[in-house]
Amino acid sequence: MQYGFSEPWPNPQRAERAKRWAWTVHILFVASFFFGITSIPGVIVAYFKRGEARGTIYESHFTYAIRTFWLGLCGAIIAGVLCLILVGYVLFGLLFIWWLIRVIRPIIALVDESAIRKPQGWF
Repeated sequence: MQYGFSEPWPNPQRAERAKRWAWTVHILFVASFFFGITSIPGVIVAYFKRGEARGTIYESHFTYAIRTFWLGLCGAIIAGVLCLILVGYVLFGLLFIWWLIRVIRPIIALVDESAIRKPQGWF
């Protein structure tokens, strides 16, 4: 029994709520391309809803979003510092492509109603 849920299979209402919240998180991450800061509420929601999604395919979506945020933030800090020696500008370009992949991949999985394979991975 994890997190107070006793049923062996996720209850359909809980899975449906998790699906809606996963969409919300991923839309906030997409919006960060235009507004920058929307990934912060996205990661906060992912932290809050990951426990409720435990045992559903959407748990991997929240884990993936959380990891995307922190890896992206670390990458941006490193690239920002390295801009002093001009290498950072190239890293920002690569980081943009990486972020794009990390934002598109979970949307495809949501449309297919599948879990993220290897949510702890780099891509």
